[in-house]
Parts: sequence; C-alpha cells; structure tokens
Amino acid sequence: MSERRLSINMVELGAAFEDASDAVRYYLDLETGAVIAITDEMRDELETIYAELDDEYGVADDAFAAALQQRDLPAWMHEALDEAHRVEQGYGQRYIAVPTADSREAYRDMENFVETVANPRLQSQLVYAIRGRGAFHRFKDALLAHPDDRERWFAFSAARVHEQVLAWLTEEGIEGVTEAGAGIRPLDHCEQEERDERHSIPHADR
Repeated sequence: MSERRLSINMVELGAAFEDASDAVRYYLDLETGAVIAITDEMRDELETIYAELDDEYGVADDAFAAALQQRDLPAWMHEALDEAHRVEQGYGQRYIAVPTADSREAYRDMENFVETVANPRLQSQLVYAIRGRGAFHRFKDALLAHPDDRERWFAFSAARVHEQVLAWLTEEGIEGVTEAGAGIRPLDHCEQEERDERHSIPHADR
C-alpha cells in the first residue's frame, strides 16, 4: 500500500495523542493535515440538530447550514459545529479518529524512565511513587527536587509520544511531512503538569 504524504503539525498531533480527557475527541484531516478537536458539548448540539432535521437519508449540507443559522449561538460555536458536521459526514474517508491516550502505555513509560535514573535514592523514591492510584501525581512530585532528571523526563516522555504518533501514522498509511519547526518538542513545565493532571492510572498496588 502506497503511503499518503501529508503535512502535519506534529506538536498538535502529539498533544491530541496525550490528551486523556473523556470530554474531547480528536480527528485528523487527511486532506489538510489539520488536527480537529470536538468536545462532548459540540457533539450533543450536533446530535440535537440532526434529530430536528430527522432525515433518514442523511443530513444535507444546505439543510444543516440553515438549521445552524437559526440557533442562537456564539459565532465561534457556529464555526465549531460546522466543522464537527464536516467531520461527521466525512468520517472514515476524509477524517479519521486520533487514538485516545493509553494509561497503561503512560505507566510503562514511567517504569522505563525509572530504570534510567542514576541517583539510587531518587530511583527508589520513584519506584514507590508509581505504585497504585495517583501514580502520576507522586511521580511528578518526586521529580520536583531534581530539576535535571525532571528535564530528562520531559524529553523522554516527548520522545515516546513521537514514537507512538509515527507508528500510528505508518499503520494508517500516512507519511507525515512536518511543517518547518513543527516537530515534537519536550513539553515545558506547565504543559507537562497539565498532561500529568489529565492522566489517571487505575493500577492496583504492586
């Protein structure tokens, strides 16, 4: 199978891969390479419009546009719903779903990183930190007093996401051509903390 060449912002796609929120779903536009986020709120509103139109043969674009214009919504919501409608109509052809974050993969990443820590005391703290629920919070807290290892974790985590994104693109028959300067970068401190907050590791105590 020949690969589709697609210009993709790998930072945006990597962020979508890492988002463990149940309230947002991400899609890749196979024509433009854009990463599109659709929230549960948008999806609920979209389903309401579809139910009102109630056409067994599908929802025509002009009928949807007319129904959307009649709704008293902010301009940004109109634009977001129009985009969500395009994704719904073109799903599986122009648009494909970005995989949701896998907490087990994230947990294994922490385990693998711990093995690379040279400081025996910190390594012992991290081994304890990743046991049971709340592992990400404890892991993050344990690294706060060790800025060098914390920076190494940021880079380690970003590299793993890069690998996962490239593997998925290959499975989908896509050759990602990144925009200038848009390769995956290590997350900064605030982004990493937000990422950690989104992950919940439901492992039992080991």
